Amino acid sequence: MRLLDVNILVQAHRLESERHQEIKEWLESSLDEPEGVAVSDLVLSGTLRVITHPKVFKQPTPLPIALDFIGSFRSLANVRIVAPGDRHWQLFVGLCRRVEARGNLIPDAYHAALAMETGCDWVTLDRGFARFPGLKLLHPLD
Repeated sequence: MRLLDVNILVQAHRLESERHQEIKEWLESSLDEPEGVAVSDLVLSGTLRVITHPKVFKQPTPLPIALDFIGSFRSLANVRIVAPGDRHWQLFVGLCRRVEARGNLIPDAYHAALAMETGCDWVTLDRGFARFPGLKLLHPLD
């Protein structure tokens, strides 16, 4: 299963994003596969935060449109919602310690631990996730 990062959904949603068309096509193709994709509510809320943020986009997505986008995506038949389980905190703390995470690396470690716990490939445009040992990474455009 492929677990999506925030940047995948942002690129798929925002037309002016640098890789919008390529990511949108990759995501649509992935959704057509029997396995589909996985996403966490934390990633969905992070996507909502980014696409509505006036410091990120000159014209951010209005909240009603952003909520419709997230709600529609979340309800697709081939989208599986994953959540942390019993092992998550231990994996998360272990990753934080291994990479001496702080600041913005903390949520990255959280997402990496979720992917590891659920046995998913982490799909991201952020190559910095390679710092997490044992994380299976997938860059959608490679």
